[in-house]
Amino acid sequence: MTTSLAQQQAVRLARAEAHAASHKLTLTPLRRQVYAAIVASERPIGAYELLDALEPERGRMPPTTVYRALDFLVAHGFVHRIESKNAFFACCDVGVPHRGQFLMCDRCGATVEIPGDELADQLSHSAPANGFEVHRQVIELSGLCALCARALRPDAADGPPHTDGAAGEPAR
Repeated sequence: MTTSLAQQQAVRLARAEAHAASHKLTLTPLRRQVYAAIVASERPIGAYELLDALEPERGRMPPTTVYRALDFLVAHGFVHRIESKNAFFACCDVGVPHRGQFLMCDRCGATVEIPGDELADQLSHSAPANGFEVHRQVIELSGLCALCARALRPDAADGPPHTDGAAGEPAR
């Protein structure tokens, strides 16, 4: 049985509300609406897009109002800030400490958070060895999602090209 997008979004909202309640965090109506709009987006969404999305329900609001809600949601792990896009994306696992990496499609904007604590640990440990103090770590990979890659190469097989192992060169 498959779940609809609306059901998936409802589950994510319920998890966020449970996390907020168990940590005595206040999900005000505005914070909840901002979070719900981010969850509903399948790509990173900017503050001004959020303002536009919320306007039918809340009327015109100053940007600082949305930025305060975003600051709360980021600080408490409900959403991630996608640095390269100055946008926000719902966390895949609210309440579970992790460091995610993001796969972002350059063509359609679809974004996926993938687990990556091992990679994050490796990078974090190499930085001090080189005399560097890490304050924040965000890993963003951009390219093409499977659908966009197929759309641009309709004659290509569903998988990546076969390589002969020599520096990723296609097999001859």
